[in-house]
Amino acid sequence: MNRDNPPVPGKVTHSRRSVLGAGAAIAASAVIAPGSEAKQASPIAQLELPQPEVVKSVNGVLDTTITGRVDTVDMGVESPVTTYTFDGKVPGNTWELNPGDTLRVLVRNELPQIETNQHLQNRHTGPHDWTTMNLHTHGLHVSPRGNSDNVFLSIAPGGSQQYEIHLPDDHPAGFHWYHPHHHGAVAQQLRAGLAGAIIVRGDLDEVPEVAAAREQVMVLQAIELGDDFVLEEPIPDPTKEQAFFPRSKVLYTVNGVLNPRITMYPGEVQRWRMVNAAEGKFMSLSLAGHDMNVLAWDGLTLAEPEPYNVLMMSAGNRCEVLINAGEPGVYNLMLTPGSSQKPNIPGMPDEHDFDETMRMTALMDMPGFPEIPGELDVRSILTIDVVGEGPEMNLPAALPAWDPPMLPIARQRSFAFTVDRTSENEFLSFGVDGAPFTPEREIYTVQLGTAEEWTLFNALDTKLHDHAHVYHIHVNPFKITKVNGVTLEKPLWRDTWVLTRKTGDSFTFESNFVDFAGKFVGHCHIVSHEDLGMMEAVEVVE
Repeated sequence: MNRDNPPVPGKVTHSRRSVLGAGAAIAASAVIAPGSEAKQASPIAQLELPQPEVVKSVNGVLDTTITGRVDTVDMGVESPVTTYTFDGKVPGNTWELNPGDTLRVLVRNELPQIETNQHLQNRHTGPHDWTTMNLHTHGLHVSPRGNSDNVFLSIAPGGSQQYEIHLPDDHPAGFHWYHPHHHGAVAQQLRAGLAGAIIVRGDLDEVPEVAAAREQVMVLQAIELGDDFVLEEPIPDPTKEQAFFPRSKVLYTVNGVLNPRITMYPGEVQRWRMVNAAEGKFMSLSLAGHDMNVLAWDGLTLAEPEPYNVLMMSAGNRCEVLINAGEPGVYNLMLTPGSSQKPNIPGMPDEHDFDETMRMTALMDMPGFPEIPGELDVRSILTIDVVGEGPEMNLPAALPAWDPPMLPIARQRSFAFTVDRTSENEFLSFGVDGAPFTPEREIYTVQLGTAEEWTLFNALDTKLHDHAHVYHIHVNPFKITKVNGVTLEKPLWRDTWVLTRKTGDSFTFESNFVDFAGKFVGHCHIVSHEDLGMMEAVEVVE
């Protein structure tokens, strides 16, 4: 990795039509040129991309109920999938709000009661109580207190909780998402599919070129299942041969479907709102012959569209892009997945030793239901048919950037994501500054109405020297100013960011702690790491 000029995670900076770099050969092979023999092959995708049902606020209130329950759903594979759902759906409904609205959600938990061994009672590290729920609105700038976005609430099986979350009048327009966030249960419930999108309308939607574009919500998930397409239970105390979260199949779905289809006409512009709602997978995306013109990251609008040819999304990231359809043909949105222990994928820093042929899977010639590729194999997750004709559409030249001024820095802080192992290098727990999360741990406090500068380090893992993490903090986004100690030419606003894989890797960010006092958490959004201890409480005090 070039530490004198650190790359921006998520972006491969080549010319618009240059070779895409790692992964490009795979993406390029996925486009079917008009008139070629491959044009005669039927694409696997048979189902038009479904859109989640949209529930909108009325007279300033969005009032809804969601129920977590086990159900069987059709994901386009050879067998129905049995997993956790919101009201029998994966993903859940999309919630659409405006600044100043109130979100009222009654959350009901109809997941099964699990038998808890005595030694798991009062446990704080590892999977436990994995059918206990709550609600987190990831990305919303709202209060963490009471029955607002309070992840310290819990809803046991058979119980319910009424949430009331008020958005400030000046809440920025953006794309966010919701999911359960009960510590010890997050990984199980996200890998099952419990997630849904949140749209906050505002100034970005009023840009003429953006308003003219057809919107597509895309909830990208990695559904982890057993051989029988049934979600498996976690193993709280696995042997050396077992995993905490066993699975033999991983389905990379878009809106709950395997490799659906979108139809566009040449010159059409569509707005894709994408969220990586996987438990912890990195997702590197490329679309042959097309730039992905980014409007916003994590619900925070840029100053102008930025063209990406490889887009890397960490778990929890949201990205809004404009796609300008090219020549007639069939194109595929190609996914290269990565994991915390194998994060070396296109668009990720330190991608230099990625072998684009190593995980390639040929999908186009498979008849009927596609064979499910391996967990980290490259595959198509969306087919785009460019056909017909229509009016030429344009990209905007400028956007209403979200870039509030920083308050004076009141305090600086350094902290680390850590891995605790035995003397034989067997895993014990993840942690922050050497200690796993417990409710009794001293809370880091911040004064309301101040700003702080934090630097997060990737501490030594004595067994796995390449071990990436993802940082997310609730309530307030942050402004990234340095990567591995090198100042970025242009700071980046995010609420979720990759902590790259090498010992000593770091990033530095500033955050305004404004509007809301209360207790919330910062954690690794590879949420199995969070459940295994990589989380801390933060309290903003008045």
